Amino acid sequence: MGWREVRFNQYRLFGEEVKETRPHLGIMFKCCKVYARIYLNKKGDAFVGWCPKCAAKVEVKVSPTGSTKRFFTAE
Repeated sequence: MGWREVRFNQYRLFGEEVKETRPHLGIMFKCCKVYARIYLNKKGDAFVGWCPKCAAKVEVKVSPTGSTKRFFTAE
């Protein structure tokens, strides 16, 4: 399998088999000054997660045009 055959949600390290990963965004929660990942929900229409310290919820809707950014700040 060449590198061009690896899809968005897969990655490969040198000499290893392809591993599946879940689509995610990196979020900096300003409320508690903590970084966490939030993951795509089952419907595939939003990335959802909670602050690991205070449980404040954040939801980022998936846009049809998309974004090149992978890291965001939650106020």
